[in-house]
Amino acid sequence: MEMMVAITLSLILTAGMVHIFTGSSQTYRLNEAVSRVQENGRFAIDQLTWDLRQAGFRGGCRRQVNNLLNLNPGDAAYPLFDLENAINGWNNTAGPAPADYRPGTDVLLIKHAAQISGVTASGNTPANAANINLDQASTIPRGTIVFVTNVNNCDIFQNRSNLNANNLNRGASGNPGNKPPNMQNQLSASYQNDMEIFRLRSHLYYIGTGATGAPALMRVSYHEGLDQIRTEELVEGVRDMQITYGVDTNGNREINVFQTADQVTNWQRVLAIRVSLLLQSQRDFMVDAPMTVAFNGNNVTPGDRRFYQVFTTTVGIRNRLP
Repeated sequence: MEMMVAITLSLILTAGMVHIFTGSSQTYRLNEAVSRVQENGRFAIDQLTWDLRQAGFRGGCRRQVNNLLNLNPGDAAYPLFDLENAINGWNNTAGPAPADYRPGTDVLLIKHAAQISGVTASGNTPANAANINLDQASTIPRGTIVFVTNVNNCDIFQNRSNLNANNLNRGASGNPGNKPPNMQNQLSASYQNDMEIFRLRSHLYYIGTGATGAPALMRVSYHEGLDQIRTEELVEGVRDMQITYGVDTNGNREINVFQTADQVTNWQRVLAIRVSLLLQSQRDFMVDAPMTVAFNGNNVTPGDRRFYQVFTTTVGIRNRLP
């Protein structure tokens, strides 16, 4: 009898210990999942915020950009290098996103000039010149989309000179290539040696499929031309991205309304962007029942038991704000 009581007590204690261990293990896994989601969310927001704040930067150029690339406004690739419209978006459609785009999510295109250190012009460059001579060997690879300005004027072209050459060349070859450098396709001005030389950054953000098969925030880079498009996974576990745009509708340089991309009629009037990201844990069965989260004005209940969290930020475009 005493032995049976002892065995019963032992079984009860063992069951209790197993329950405590299981609960502690699940709590640890959930805490780890929450930490990872929050880390990924902060990183994704930081990446988007930095790029958005630079949108439209063009070295102080006050005039319309002279785009010498071999593209016309009606071409599908034209928005990728159009610095006049530094922001473009697509609402719940792929736009120019690659084939792994996740339907029902937004796509964002950001463009700005980025300084290239150690590259300076040598002497004067006539407006009809095909080459910009440099003081030293170039660090700009062949195919790079280049932006040059003297504050009053600015031009975009694709560099056709090789890395380490002593000049930048705007010959007609390449993809997209340049308009033939003749009298009809001149630089917007004769530049002096104080011209500034930049790389045109063009980044497309979308929700695609990451290396593990999970949804991810992806970034496509076009600044080395259409023959060297680079696609990279930025953040794993980003399930959805929804964006609205703060638009100045009356020209007073103040935001009057936030609109989705399909409602925006003039991208040059966009002064701010509100980005909302829905992130999920890598593992399933992290919570007891499917979570319901408030996202993009709706209650969303995914059909699994992953942990979900929403990250939202509103970013002003510094180069357009008063």
